[in-house]
Amino acid sequence: MTTYYTVQRSPFKRLVLPVALILSILVLGSAGYYVLTDGAYSMGECAFMTAITVSTVGFDEAIPIHQDPTLRAYTVLLILTGAGSILYLLSNVTAFLVEGEFNEYIRRLRMDKDIEKLHDHYVVCGVGRNGRNAALQFVAGGFPLVLMDQSEETLKEFMATHRLSVPFVAGDAKDERALVKTGIEKAKGLIAALPEDADNIYLILSGRQMNPRIRIVAKISEERSRQKFLQVGADAVVSPTEIGGIRMYNEMMRPGVTSFLDDLMHETGEKLVMEEVVIPEGSALHGRRLAESGIRQRTNLLVVGVRGMDRGRFVYNPGPDFELGEGMTLIVLGPRDSIAELRRMAGAGA
Repeated sequence: MTTYYTVQRSPFKRLVLPVALILSILVLGSAGYYVLTDGAYSMGECAFMTAITVSTVGFDEAIPIHQDPTLRAYTVLLILTGAGSILYLLSNVTAFLVEGEFNEYIRRLRMDKDIEKLHDHYVVCGVGRNGRNAALQFVAGGFPLVLMDQSEETLKEFMATHRLSVPFVAGDAKDERALVKTGIEKAKGLIAALPEDADNIYLILSGRQMNPRIRIVAKISEERSRQKFLQVGADAVVSPTEIGGIRMYNEMMRPGVTSFLDDLMHETGEKLVMEEVVIPEGSALHGRRLAESGIRQRTNLLVVGVRGMDRGRFVYNPGPDFELGEGMTLIVLGPRDSIAELRRMAGAGA
């Protein structure tokens, strides 16, 4: 079942006009009776007369009108305008229910609450070719995700095509009021995949301001924009054009290696994956040698690289005497469920 949240006007606004019209008729009708009878009846009696006239319920008249042609004509006018206004309201209420706007409104309220509960999730802004592929990887990896795109139709089509049930926001990512609906202030990562570089730069600035700790990865269309992206707060910049060229070269010169890496890097694979696990502060792995850590024995994972907390150069294929420490990043290769086991061992969470 597809669920989503859309930044748009409340569906109840379609009922505002007919309701306001009926209220106006009641107020003006009461005032009309009061004036035409020269104040002989109280405003309460005039209001009651107006209500039973407009609703055509047929109660006894609060104001006798049979002997006064003006009052009779005024009452006929009220009946026509009142009945028309009530029919207008009923038609809007019926359309509101039949067309599914009420259910849609309830789903949005639920989605709003679901997004508010999220934390350490990822936000993908821009569901174009690059954003879609990134989103599919997050979904396959089981990571909490919120999608955002300016086109609601694009979001619905993407969700329906891939049979996804992911919360998303239809709105302009450059509008902070819409962006906050994604829960970006509590998010762990942001992917800026909007079509234009200028829009992505603005999104990076907004995201960094709203959440200084968030990791931001951005798509660039022009290579000359790379430095600007990094200056305004992007942690990493990806050029689809550059990656495409490198991929074509690798497919030509080393297709076997490329196929092997595809199996590892694509979250859709069910066998082996390559993942990174950070050893947190206070971890039981701190100070242990790799051979005695139990990683190989308990998880059947291969540690292919380690990077220190200073995020310097990697140590490739660390030996059995390599000492693990807090803040280190382990690059491991193995079954997907073993990754979760290693995170539990390290105390990094599942």
